[in-house]
Amino acid sequence: MAISKLHILLATFMVPGVHALAGPPPAKPVIVGTSDYSNVLFGKLQRAAALWGTNLGEPTTIVCPGDNGQKLNKCLWNQFYMASPGSDGTLSQRDLLEPLSYYNDLKDTLVFLDAVSPKEESFFSKLPFMKKVEEPQIPTVNPDIIRCAAERGCAHIYVLSSSEALESCWYALEPYNGYVASTIIALDKGVTLQPTPGWTTSRPQNMEGEFVGAVALRSYNNEDPTDFGGATISVEDAAEVIMHVALRTDRTFNEYPRIVQIAPSDEALVERLNADYFTMTGGRIAQQQAGMVQSVESWGNFLAPFGEVFTELGKRPDQP
Repeated sequence: MAISKLHILLATFMVPGVHALAGPPPAKPVIVGTSDYSNVLFGKLQRAAALWGTNLGEPTTIVCPGDNGQKLNKCLWNQFYMASPGSDGTLSQRDLLEPLSYYNDLKDTLVFLDAVSPKEESFFSKLPFMKKVEEPQIPTVNPDIIRCAAERGCAHIYVLSSSEALESCWYALEPYNGYVASTIIALDKGVTLQPTPGWTTSRPQNMEGEFVGAVALRSYNNEDPTDFGGATISVEDAAEVIMHVALRTDRTFNEYPRIVQIAPSDEALVERLNADYFTMTGGRIAQQQAGMVQSVESWGNFLAPFGEVFTELGKRPDQP
């Protein structure tokens, strides 16, 4: 199906009103690659796995050819307060694609792919005598990894895509329609992804969210001429959105890839207490030292393009 006709298909998908879903089923996150986005997503999912109600296992990163596994360690150490991926936190792409074993089983996993970040250059490719004049390639997803994930029974595939890569991502996922559920979050036209200098996050919080800036989601519309030329979304916010999409929305829809676009927004964020362990158990001084974070006012409204939303994520039954 041509990408230009996707809006016709999606228009026939009647999105129901916002209702509360039951809690997310158990799943293990698998993040492909070590881009800035993928590493921050790993850290956020690792934090979420420690919280009640997310039902997440510890995440694993697939280190692909050309990736720098040390980037993940550095990100977790510096930005997530000395976290580490753990002994089972990384797996090479080669080992992933080997015959099925205990170590590369993807059954009931959530697979996250990055089709925004350009492939990193190796040290040798940066040397003047090794450089080649080539057209810049549009990042996309690896069809071998998608095939492997689908054949081994993953629960859902989540792709963060640039607007330029959307078509190739669609065609990579389309053969598995009805077989494995998938979601594409596509940057709107003209939007780019940038890491936030000096960004760090506190210890495990509740699941109310933590944003650098305001963003908005909308259903895919190929005929919308809006161009956000020059606009940026932070890597950290993109990872936050993908994580909440995975934890708060339906994972079972699999007739065709869900496509939702993301762009900066003028909508005001809501400030709240940085609700980590110390602010939840300590007194006024602990709360003052923790400071404030900002998030969306309503996850039900923010994720409305997905239909039903699990709005009570991370809230224990004994909490008011």
